[in-house]
Amino acid sequence: MKALLSFRYILVFLMLTAFGCEETILDQGFTIGREAAFKVNQLYTSDDGQYTLKITEVSDSRCPEGVVCVWSGEVTIKGEFSEKGNKSLFEIHSVMSQTNVQPDGFTVKIVDAKPYPKYGTESKPEDLIVTLLIQKESD
Repeated sequence: MKALLSFRYILVFLMLTAFGCEETILDQGFTIGREAAFKVNQLYTSDDGQYTLKITEVSDSRCPEGVVCVWSGEVTIKGEFSEKGNKSLFEIHSVMSQTNVQPDGFTVKIVDAKPYPKYGTESKPEDLIVTLLIQKESD
């Protein structure tokens, strides 16, 4: 009886732990005009099959949690965007957007990047999940 009761407590604890974790689910597809999550060095195709996106480089210079910095830092991504096989290179900055190089006919905006850096924890670019908003420029 005590074992069953202990098992129930453990099961409830595990369920609460699982529901409390924030998880970003990655889909290999995206839709123009909607936010989507991306990782470096993976090819993503739009839901209609007309576009592809690949982030080739990620730089995260954000000030880590637990540190006082003079500048908050930023996330920079470089990549390739293709429309029906026509490839455009892009470079997007989360803060210094005036230096952005957008793909031809589109704008890409960094909405979020997770996980946020923490002091004393090593992070790798391939662990970063970047949420982007890709929009077609108005004619």
